[in-house]
Amino acid sequence: MPRLALIALILLLAACSAATRYVIDVNVLSFIPQNQRSITIPTGYYLAVYPGLEGQLVPLPLSLDILERGQIAVQASVTNTGTLPLTGSYEIRLAPESDTNLNDNSGGDVGLGSTSLNVAAGQSQSIETTIQLSTNQNSTAFNIIKSGSFRIAIRVEVNSSGGRFDLTGARVSVTGRPFAVIK
Repeated sequence: MPRLALIALILLLAACSAATRYVIDVNVLSFIPQNQRSITIPTGYYLAVYPGLEGQLVPLPLSLDILERGQIAVQASVTNTGTLPLTGSYEIRLAPESDTNLNDNSGGDVGLGSTSLNVAAGQSQSIETTIQLSTNQNSTAFNIIKSGSFRIAIRVEVNSSGGRFDLTGARVSVTGRPFAVIK
């Protein structure tokens, strides 16, 4: 029996080595109620930070001592319900937990993945934005996510004669190790 316990201990320790990588995948869309995943765009100039100026607070469920990389992926669509072209832009906003205004470029908030919108009357435009995060790519945003709890929002700024913005997917993934052999 002691031999079996020793084998079990060795297998357990091997499963939690310094080389073990964990991937945490957070479905941000699950934090937003179904009835709040769409916004109606009125006629004229329109600016919205969605789901609100304070953004959506996203706590990472597991602490990783060594965060190696991350990814933000957002899917949405814009539909022009008016008679004139819908033009403008869409941008992902990211901020530390303490920043409650993701549209003022102060307190640490940053914009990522800015996309131009130009939708003809009666048409739709799909938006798929994937942003890689690491110490070499989008390092400011990467450092915000490394804090373990952060805020995320989408900024939509358009001119139109009416439309609709539908958020269909939003995920944040991080990859890291639970501890380092040498810190």
